[in-house]
Amino acid sequence: MHYLAQKLARNLKAHSEQTADEDVIRYGAEVALGALFQLSIFMAAAYLCGLFYEMAGILAASALLRRYSGGAHCSKYYRCTLAGLFTYLFLAYLLRYISPEYYSFYLIAAALVCYGLIYRLAPVDNPAKRIADPMQRRRLRNKSYAVVTVLLLLSVIFRHQDCPVMALALLLGLLWQSFILTSGGGQFIAAWDRFLLEIEILLERRKHDAPSA
Repeated sequence: MHYLAQKLARNLKAHSEQTADEDVIRYGAEVALGALFQLSIFMAAAYLCGLFYEMAGILAASALLRRYSGGAHCSKYYRCTLAGLFTYLFLAYLLRYISPEYYSFYLIAAALVCYGLIYRLAPVDNPAKRIADPMQRRRLRNKSYAVVTVLLLLSVIFRHQDCPVMALALLLGLLWQSFILTSGGGQFIAAWDRFLLEIEILLERRKHDAPSA
């Protein structure tokens, strides 16, 4: 991924008439390619599991809110990908057991939880990139409110268009991302990070202990 992003950055800089920092272009390309790769993996896995629409709604709502509200991350990209894959597949599968009969209750609960947690916690910044400017924090919080409002309205529209799966998926995605803002959400991500690190260490030990041919 890093090599591909670096190559793309060099090509873009070579064909650009404007002066641009290659490192900045490379970082942007790496983020974009990483997000595209994750999206492809998530949606392909969901399709194979028969959970395509559930995954699409949950992932869209969660990703849109996360863009402005922030939240915890695993320490490595591949750990984020694996943790996200299994978590979102579980949420998509769980959605099959949520009855649309109580949609009004879910809608009100989602609105109260999301607005309340955004008011108290958003934006949750990254330890490597703190958001110190109060005005920037206020803008991100207001954008988080806007995203929640739009997605709640979309959920209502889907419900009235007799698309309960997408209506509930949007609510579940918003609730999940709101949970990630909390200390419990941070601990959940940290637990995934430690678990995947332990697997990585175990595989490395087995690799070194394996007899050479």
